[in-house]
Amino acid sequence: MTDRVVTQDMARVLDCLRDGPSTCREIADSLRLTRSRTNALLVELARKQTIHAPRCTISAKGIHVNLWELKTRKEVSA
Repeated sequence: MTDRVVTQDMARVLDCLRDGPSTCREIADSLRLTRSRTNALLVELARKQTIHAPRCTISAKGIHVNLWELKTRKEVSA
């Protein structure tokens, strides 16, 4: 993948999260990306401290799933 494509996909993920917290699967389905691609983007955005997963939900299979959300300006500066 080129840097341009990665940057565009990260921007799409951030736009998706502006509507509120979402799971990797919800984001992937919404953006029509693979879950592995979406997860890689989420990990990179978390590494850059743009997003975080302060809580989780339980899937239908009983597995804990991260709820990703944008960090507020206050959280980023802390």
